Order: sequence, then C-alpha cells, then structure tokens
Amino acid sequence: MAKVKGDVGQLKFDDGGSSVNPVLGTTSWSMSISKDIQEITAQGDTFKSFTGGLIEGEGSAELLYDDSASGETASFVDGALVTGDAGTASFELFPDSSSATKKISFNGIITNFEQSSSLGEANTISITFKPTGQITSAI
Repeated sequence: MAKVKGDVGQLKFDDGGSSVNPVLGTTSWSMSISKDIQEITAQGDTFKSFTGGLIEGEGSAELLYDDSASGETASFVDGALVTGDAGTASFELFPDSSSATKKISFNGIITNFEQSSSLGEANTISITFKPTGQITSAI
C-alpha cells in the first residue's frame, strides 16, 4: 500500500450541486463518519448485542484567506451565510488529487465559518460542513 502525503489532498465543491470545482487555497480537510447503534439484547442473554443504525458525518476544511477569491471558492467561504439551505451543495474530498476515483462524496450544508488573523501568521478560514443523505466513500 502506497503512502499518500497530505499536500496532495484536494476539496471540490459546487453550491448548485452539479459540477464540482476545486476550492483554492486549502491547507487541510477532515471528515468523520459515525453510526448510531441500537441495543438488541434479549432477556436471558449473557452478553449485549447491537445492530447498526443511521449514519452521519461531519467535516471541516481550512484554507488561506484570499481577498480576491471567486467562483466556488467564494461560494464555499460564504456558505454559512445561506439560510433555508436545501443541502444540495456537492462536496468531494480527495486524499490524493491525482486520483479522480478515490474520494468521499456527498451533498451537504456548510454549518460554520471562522476566520482568524494572527500576528506573524497567514490569515486562515475554517469551514465546517455536514452531509445530508448518503455519504459515498471510494477511498
């Protein structure tokens, strides 16, 4: 199994849910997927039993602030300002941008925006997002 360095990752986004494009200036992304479980232990059992339930996810991305950002990058940054969001924005997260098929993809909602500016450091923007519906992983 070949190791993949983090500097070749990529995040693609489309607020209209159709044709995704790279979000420029990203320095990292992360994605967490979790599953609810229900206990199905019967009376008299010695050990507990469980079954898998609903699946959900949450992710984040960090990017360098660019005051001239446009297109999907600007839409990605401004996504937390959209009300009545139907959750139809398309997200694709690539561990290696050179492999178009190895990705996590879903439709989702941008839930949080945070910008920071510190003396001696680059201005950064942190975005969090939440999938709505199916999450497809082809990692």
